Amino acid sequence: MSLIKRRDFLKSSLAAPMVAAGLGPSLSFAQDPYSKNIFVFVFQRGGIDGLSFLTPMDGHADRGYYEALRANGTMIPSAQLEALSDGWGLHPAAAPLKDLWNQESLAIVQASGLPWANRSHFEAERYAELGTPGNRLTQTGWLTRHMQTAINIPPEVLMPAIITESTVRYSFLREPSAVTMRYPSDFDFDSSYYEEEQESALEQMYGVESGELDVAGSQALAAMTLIETIDFNGYIPDNGAVYPARLNNPSRLTSFGEELKIIAQLIKEGTGVRLAQTDIGGWDTHNTQGNEGPDGWYYDNVRDLSESINAFFKDLDMPAPDGGSWADRTTMIVYSEFGRRVFDNADAGTDHGWGNNCLAIGGGVNGGKFYGNWLGLHDDFLFQGADVWATTDFRSIFGEMLLRRLHNNKLGDVFPGFTAEQYQPLGIFAGAALQPDFNDPDLIFRDGAE
Repeated sequence: MSLIKRRDFLKSSLAAPMVAAGLGPSLSFAQDPYSKNIFVFVFQRGGIDGLSFLTPMDGHADRGYYEALRANGTMIPSAQLEALSDGWGLHPAAAPLKDLWNQESLAIVQASGLPWANRSHFEAERYAELGTPGNRLTQTGWLTRHMQTAINIPPEVLMPAIITESTVRYSFLREPSAVTMRYPSDFDFDSSYYEEEQESALEQMYGVESGELDVAGSQALAAMTLIETIDFNGYIPDNGAVYPARLNNPSRLTSFGEELKIIAQLIKEGTGVRLAQTDIGGWDTHNTQGNEGPDGWYYDNVRDLSESINAFFKDLDMPAPDGGSWADRTTMIVYSEFGRRVFDNADAGTDHGWGNNCLAIGGGVNGGKFYGNWLGLHDDFLFQGADVWATTDFRSIFGEMLLRRLHNNKLGDVFPGFTAEQYQPLGIFAGAALQPDFNDPDLIFRDGAE
């Protein structure tokens, strides 16, 4: 079957069942200026030590407390920090992110997280990705519910959501249009023998019914058709963007750098990506955290994070159809399930905490500023004398992004149980201010647990 025929087949066989099933993008076909905007969700798994990432410098009211709390090997000298403003400095390995700060493309929300402390990786990650803190049995992810309620995702988009991991993340739980793709070269049939026959049989199998499995199968075939035409190995990033190489194997990119490069290429190839998620792990630093230099674990992880994100937005800074640049259209949120305790432990590491930094980067971000309510490091301002308080609910950050960047005001549907009283927009994102809708979600979003 030719490429044109396959595309025609998939466009006709995929769109109808998706609409009939009420799954995937909610297709009212009405487009607005925000319909081309793209959201990239980066999850820092393990709970990054936010106090090492963003640190009070000499002259800041909390510097003395910080030095006393970090007496076992994780304290970073003020002179090594990348100065931002208001007495705060970035970790020395985060210098590439300072470029984005200076361009007013990076905003940092301090003291954010779950609405109450939870130091379990399993639970805290799931609460954040499901968008329902306190209920880890929710049957759909927050980005799934966004796609179900959005009215401005064009119907012709065949690959609206991409996850550059081997398995579906909870953010996209039960979203049949989300495609997982850890290695593009593996995104094909296992054998070249009878490939056309296999593909034709699968198209017939998945193209006639409207069940969730059929939609997912059709979506995978649609993505395969598109990906077959893309030369990932020959891709050269634009504007001299350099994604970081592995320290132990300079001929290969880091996993996170490779994943962001794939997302950038898919965006610029016009595949229609509107949502993407990727992970960067390794933040569970209970011992020998390694803030001190290129041989330290934390240092290397921050370097990977910062260089990859800097390269990603430099790569995307190219003209997009209908004006503007791909970078202007793309907004990123970097989030971790929780922070670390304010004091380090005897093993030169840090243990699970609560409040943390959340980064907003890219198009439509009112950057070069701090947001949120930072209370301080004095004992009187710490949760249980050990943690930074999370004074900003993560749903306020995600919700403001949905309203102003993706033009979806159904916050009560996307975040069941979230109320107007809890929602605290901070002005992080630029865009038309929709009136948020906190009506009780439809039964489709309920799972029996109130």
